[in-house]
Amino acid sequence: MSRQNSMDFPELLEKVQGYMSEQYKELLSGEGNDRKDMLISAIRQFLMDNRLSVDGMNPEQLTNRLYREMAEYSFLTPYLNYEISNVEGIEINSWDCIWVKFAGSRMEPAKGQFLSPKHARDVLTRLLHQSKINMDYACPLVRGHLDKNIRITVNGGFETLDDDVGIAASIRFVNPNHLKKEDLIKFGTLTPEMMEFLIALYRYGISLMLAGETDAGKTTLMAIIMAAAVLYSKKLYTIENGTREFDLIVRDTADRILNSVIHTVTRESEDLKQAITQQMLLEQGMTMNPDYICMAEVKGSEAFETIEAALTGHPVIGTTHTDSAETIPDRLVQLASIKGTTLSDKTLYSMAVKAFPILFYSEKMADGVRRVTQICECTLENDRPKVTPLWRYDTKYNEVVNGKTVIHGEFIKCGTISVQMQKRLRRKGIPEDLLQSFLKGGQEK
Repeated sequence: MSRQNSMDFPELLEKVQGYMSEQYKELLSGEGNDRKDMLISAIRQFLMDNRLSVDGMNPEQLTNRLYREMAEYSFLTPYLNYEISNVEGIEINSWDCIWVKFAGSRMEPAKGQFLSPKHARDVLTRLLHQSKINMDYACPLVRGHLDKNIRITVNGGFETLDDDVGIAASIRFVNPNHLKKEDLIKFGTLTPEMMEFLIALYRYGISLMLAGETDAGKTTLMAIIMAAAVLYSKKLYTIENGTREFDLIVRDTADRILNSVIHTVTRESEDLKQAITQQMLLEQGMTMNPDYICMAEVKGSEAFETIEAALTGHPVIGTTHTDSAETIPDRLVQLASIKGTTLSDKTLYSMAVKAFPILFYSEKMADGVRRVTQICECTLENDRPKVTPLWRYDTKYNEVVNGKTVIHGEFIKCGTISVQMQKRLRRKGIPEDLLQSFLKGGQEK
């Protein structure tokens, strides 16, 4: 009997991949329920025929590892398939430097790594194929989605990175564990009263605008507010830019849909006639009798239509990028001006403030905890926005413990909503005891 031909795994992978690419090219790139079994069977047979092995791995382990490397996504597969729980993101800084973010701000090195810069690029190319996106020398910077709750951004190199880096990418999981309001409270994102306040105001007809930096948890927070605020009998219409992240449709055990939700997403196209913009989706959505609207990200001229939608009486929730809650009106007016409207800044400020009277800000702080650091009410005073803080997060001091930053601080209720806002909520039917609970306290400490 001939001896086993043992070799290092990278060498064996290259050998098997060459054979499979030549003999089973269509099967490797194809789909179908039997594809996995057929590929595994072919790999197993090739290993047996050539008596190939790797020290420390039995034939079944080796076969499955080779399949995962060639047809799936290497060590990323168990993360992407949710076999490893509580994952929020994967940060690929180079082919051999990969960190995984978990819920609760924990980070740790990935369980595994790529075999080389080329291997990393091959795996990420397969990932992007799901989004029908090609990554090559002409287009090294790409973005796509792997699932409606997983976003991926990739720099494929091709002279945009050092050769020894190979590739860089960020994979973001949007609320993969279906976090609820209780989870955010437990994690220290905000207090129970702050959460109930935001939910109640949206439910009873008040539009909200959330600002914050990247990775501040805005999408998850907004989804939780909508899920808790919008009754099943009311229609929710959401608009997202480029990638579907919301998943607010509720089904029972028989897979029947219980609520009324329409999720929409923009469509990019080099042919402008084929492109679908946020403005187009909002314009159509307004004719579909929505009770609640979400403009997931306001970052362009769609700000004008979003303001107008909120002024029609539809509760609208959305996000934008600013450095504080106080600057949200400035940002909305700046973006609305892109529309080329002849309206003056004075008029646009008046519209923006009336449209979005409640502003809040979320940030990921130095300790890795995402917190709602501001909730404010915005009114007009002398034709300018007047922002009144309702809650804020006060940092007392920071310290470093075992190499990690620890923030000592507290949420402070520093104001209450205006009489005008109280009257508006009463007209919308808010229970008086709930309203009164929000009027307690609110004094500076």
